[in-house]
Amino acid sequence: MKAGMGWPIGVATILACTVVANVVVMRIANDDPSFSVEPDYYRKAVNFDATMAQERQNLSLGWGFDAVIDSIGTSGRTRLAVRLRDASQSPLTGARVAVMARFNARANDTLTALLTEEGPGVYAATLPITHSGEWEVRVDATHGSQRFSTSARVTAVHALAAAMEPARR
Repeated sequence: MKAGMGWPIGVATILACTVVANVVVMRIANDDPSFSVEPDYYRKAVNFDATMAQERQNLSLGWGFDAVIDSIGTSGRTRLAVRLRDASQSPLTGARVAVMARFNARANDTLTALLTEEGPGVYAATLPITHSGEWEVRVDATHGSQRFSTSARVTAVHALAAAMEPARR
């Protein structure tokens, strides 16, 4: 090696290490499951008027819903059920119901499903829900030409914790 080549090689090595370190840090930052960005948020912002129109439609329909996550067992699959009611509080049957669920502490991981009707106004699906805690459940129900879209927070618990809860009181 020529005399005086150590400095250029050292500078190039430091720059290469900096680039590699930046790529590693970017990958770590983008793979954090607890960090979430609303998908297609710009389109959602541009269509804010349509979102508000849907909110008005929800109010005029008078529909209601309850979401329930069964106790989390060891199978890795947990039942999510949604009960829909019309304006007269009667079960809403024959609807097409889709859900998006996300664990609040891991909001980047979303679960989606098309629910099947199990009974009058009760729609359910089995999802890979494994974390206990608060979940956001977004419901999109269509019945004929009417559409209902809303969300709620639901608490999921492990089966063992649910069984022990009465004993703690």
